[in-house]
Order: sequence, then structure tokens, then C-alpha cells
Amino acid sequence: MKSIKIVIAIVGIIIFMIIGRKFQCNQVLLTNNVIREENRISIQRNLVIAAAMYTEITAMYRFVRSIRATCPFSAIVMIVAEYTTNDQDFKDLANIYSVIYISHDEYFPAHLKKNKALVDSIYSGRWIIIRNYLSILQSKNQAYDNIFICDAHDSLFQADIFTHITDLTPGLYVFQENIYMNIGKCSLNCDWIRTCYNEAEVKKLSPNPIICSGTVLGTWKAIQVYLSVMESEILKAPSNCTSFSGSDQGIHNYIIYNKKISNVAVHHISNEYGFVATLGYSLTIKRNQFGLVKNENGTIYAVIHQWNRSQQLRSQFQREYQTIPADAINKN
Repeated sequence: MKSIKIVIAIVGIIIFMIIGRKFQCNQVLLTNNVIREENRISIQRNLVIAAAMYTEITAMYRFVRSIRATCPFSAIVMIVAEYTTNDQDFKDLANIYSVIYISHDEYFPAHLKKNKALVDSIYSGRWIIIRNYLSILQSKNQAYDNIFICDAHDSLFQADIFTHITDLTPGLYVFQENIYMNIGKCSLNCDWIRTCYNEAEVKKLSPNPIICSGTVLGTWKAIQVYLSVMESEILKAPSNCTSFSGSDQGIHNYIIYNKKISNVAVHHISNEYGFVATLGYSLTIKRNQFGLVKNENGTIYAVIHQWNRSQQLRSQFQREYQTIPADAINKN
């Protein structure tokens, strides 16, 4: 009888361990009235990396605080100017929110520094810095599972973006801008493509939706392939292209629509129905009662980009994300 009880106890422990393991690996989340099963954040190594050269402290605070609220276990890496790493406010921000600063000067490859137009342009140079940084991580066997590359000064997180990458949908995720504004209708996007390539390329790409280079998501492998192609195109581009602010978006659209990214699934995500909003050309913005921006399906966007083009959102975030002036810190 005693031996039977022992066997039953052992079986019970095994069953408990199996159930516990399943619960640890998966969780059921209720989000926007839709129940879905997802991998826990803790079993994924995720990285948010952003260029933040000359970004002021309040904008940095707003950005990293929104990440920590939604992607608490993700690494945050910011490309900054050398002086930022020595500023006490930025040091405090890094300590509180677990942010890693990498210096533009330190991580820009030495053999490319003679290219002044490239060094001076954070828009083009950031891709080379990010690729170099990830290559160093790879050599140390410190690769991440998924990476989100974005602008820092005008991006905010509302939900965990990494839940949108699953084992069934690996690859590169690129994000369209407003459906009613294609490349041909935007003189700036046309100028970027024209300057970096030629008029024929402008004509060919004109009917396509604009794909924003300020937000790029992918698995480690997909991002590595993407960055390799971006760097190759940037290094081949004329100096008037790489020195043209924002021209990396012309290259971004060129390589995507010309299918230059080989052996990687490229997912084109709708601005209106997807999980990243690029708001620059949006005529209206829908929010819920908590101030979170929603897509046309009523689902909360994981990330909103170019939110600073909206007066409503500027006013809202000025209230939500305030830093205290130095002369008021120690006052009652």
C-alpha cells in the first residue's frame, strides 16, 4: 500500500512538472477582446536598437520608458554622441531603465571614416554602425532572437512588438505608410530615390506604397541579411545621396521592391491594419479612452512612429512624459 502511494506521488509530481513547463513556455493573453496563445517574453532574447544622436533627454526618457512598460525584458541599445555618455542625466536614465549606449565614433568602422559624407549622416551611417555592433555580438556568441530598429525621437511603444514574430512567421517586417500616399505622390521620397539612383527608378517605384525606414523588425538572421544589403547599397551610393537627410529611405524602398534581400521572407505590413503606425500622412488618429492609438480594426498599435506630427499626441505626451526642471527637483 505504501509503495502504491509513493508511485502515485511520483506520477503526480511528474504531471505537475509537465503542466508547469507548459505554462512557463506559453501563456494565454486577453488583448483587445481577442484571446491568443503566445510565447513568454522571458524565453526570447529581443533587442530594440535606435539612433539617438543629439536627442534631448525628455525625448530619450519618453522613448525608453515606453519600451520598459511594454517590453520589460528586451535589451535597449542607443547610438549616441560621445558627450551623451558623460552627461549625468543620461547616465541616470541608462541606470534606471537599463539602457546601453554605444558611441557613434567608437562603433563606426575605422576603415570607412574617410567617407565624411557617410560619417556625418546619422541617417545613412546608422545602418553601418548597427551592422558592426551586431557583428561584434555575433563574434561573442551573444546573438538575439529578434531585433527592432527604429527612430528614437518620434517613436513610442504601446504594446510588445515582439509578440508579432512567431516560429511560423520568421523573416523581415517592413511597414508601409499611409495607403493613400504612394511613392510617386511624395516629392521627398521621389527625390531620395532620384538622388541615390535615377529617374527610371523613380518611375518604376512610384505606384508602390511608401515603406518607412524608421521602423524595421525581424529575426536575427533576417536583420543581418537586410543590413548587409543596406550597407552594400549605401557604400555604392554617390556622396550627394548619403549626405541627403533621410535618403536611406530611398535605398530602403529600392532594395525591398527590387527584391534584393535574398533567402528571407519579407512581410509588408499595412499601416491601416497592422501593428506599427507611421502617422506622418495620417489625416485622422483614433484613440481609446486611455489615449492609446488604434488601427482600423480597433486593435492597439504596438508602436506609433511620427507621433510628433499630431498636435493632439504632442499635447498628450507632454502631459504623460514630463521631466522635472533642475531648479524644481528639491522643492516641496
